[in-house]
Amino acid sequence: MKTAFSRGNLNKLSNYGQNALMQLVLASAIGFILSYIICVIIIVITPGQQILVNGSLETVSFSNVISPHIALQPFSAFIHKPWVLLTYPWAHTGPTIFAAFFNLLSNMLWLYCFGSVIQTLIGYKEIIPLFIFSYILSGCIYLGVTAIWPDIPGSTMALGALPSITAFAIGAITLSPKYKFYLGERLSIPLWAILALFLLLNIGVFSNGNYNMLILAAGGALVGFTYIKLLKSGYQPGGILYGISSKIQSWFSPEEYNEKYHQRKRQETFRQLQPKPKSNEDSIDSILDKINMKGYDSLTAEEKETLMKASKES
Repeated sequence: MKTAFSRGNLNKLSNYGQNALMQLVLASAIGFILSYIICVIIIVITPGQQILVNGSLETVSFSNVISPHIALQPFSAFIHKPWVLLTYPWAHTGPTIFAAFFNLLSNMLWLYCFGSVIQTLIGYKEIIPLFIFSYILSGCIYLGVTAIWPDIPGSTMALGALPSITAFAIGAITLSPKYKFYLGERLSIPLWAILALFLLLNIGVFSNGNYNMLILAAGGALVGFTYIKLLKSGYQPGGILYGISSKIQSWFSPEEYNEKYHQRKRQETFRQLQPKPKSNEDSIDSILDKINMKGYDSLTAEEKETLMKASKES
């Protein structure tokens, strides 16, 4: 499949309602802002700006008041905070808030870069399911590894959307290996080159002994590859998520917002618009009225036949 990204494709990405990538970027930004607002509030209300951590006093920071409650952790800690499997990709951290913001910004740029390929080629409805499946399933792989190997080096707390970004990257190259980004009439950058740059930049993260993110990224890559292969085989893995979402929405939404309700109303309206067949007695009465007004010769052959049948039946 030889495809390209050009300015014409931007129209497909501009409509927010049908731009799942923008929705994910906005959700990630909201998660980042909320987590740091909560951190600032805790710092303000904490006496002396110190907190007791593992028996010793430490200065209040994002890493000791927020991360422990939202970051993915090894299996031994996860069993006490199972909700972190759902929260860890929606916040980003760093040595400083500026480093955390840069981490968020770079991740969102990579997310949009690779996600735009998938969204342009197969539509926006596969974006959110792939994002959710990738971070949950890669998180499960990480938990399985840490359950078998509790003392894995670098196994600490993990925050960020890297697993899903890797899933988008591998998914995009699996979907269209020859895809190109056109920056002008003659200048283009192949997708494989951008993927190589992405992997090269992240080697620095993995080489520092950050094995938790390496496991999560590998899990995300596996999910992205499998998801696109399933789509190419005719399966719709995202339909599972949309089916669950529709079911939950139907529990809380008023009936008039339910699709089955509208389908039933359309069928009722259609039946009402259908012409009702006349009964045999009404047909005879109309024929007799026509004879009284215009005479027998004004009847059509069909009306004469109907009148003849009625006389025989009587």
